[in-house]
Amino acid sequence: MNKILINIVSAFFPERCPYCGDVVNAGKPACPECEEHFPETIREGHVIGGYRYTAPFSYNGIFAEAVKRFKFNGHKEHAEKLALQIANAANDSFNNTELDYITCVPMHKKQLKERGYNQSELLAKYIAKQLNIPYETLLVKHKENQPQHSLTSSQKRDNVKGVYKAVNTDKIKGNNILVIDDIVTTGHTLGECCRILSKAGGIKIYCAALCAKIIR
Repeated sequence: MNKILINIVSAFFPERCPYCGDVVNAGKPACPECEEHFPETIREGHVIGGYRYTAPFSYNGIFAEAVKRFKFNGHKEHAEKLALQIANAANDSFNNTELDYITCVPMHKKQLKERGYNQSELLAKYIAKQLNIPYETLLVKHKENQPQHSLTSSQKRDNVKGVYKAVNTDKIKGNNILVIDDIVTTGHTLGECCRILSKAGGIKIYCAALCAKIIR
């Protein structure tokens, strides 16, 4: 009966490839054409402050289009498929570390109201399920700032200072935490979030994103 219901739902609401928008078979991460472009190696490096990050894709081509579609065009339904790729990368990069919590880069309440959802939070919650690690809100953005993409590298560094603060600190202290975002660009945003978590007592703080485009 469940299989019949799934088939009916799929017929009326088919799953689509996050990278091109074509219809895909249920449960598939992408269409065959886009999967051919998946790189064999993940992207790894360090954000500001020396915290390690991992990302399955570079920010270009179909992967950049997937981020834009998901982030700006309201396609929240792509979150689970995109999150799976981040979860796989995190599992490869940090498999020797026991992670206690997964959290995300927060949005200011005004921006959240305008967009309707925090794309990083959606990703983080699916990643938490996929890796069987608890999701927890550990950061809030209590001050509004300018969009990072409109600033120079030095401006981006100053732009993120003092805008985030730690919450639920009893779950931060003494624990290893993975912070999720959609893109790593200069590494200032994730670096600042990691710094706040470290200052609040986090032991090992790591980062993961869908795409990496490091510009310093």
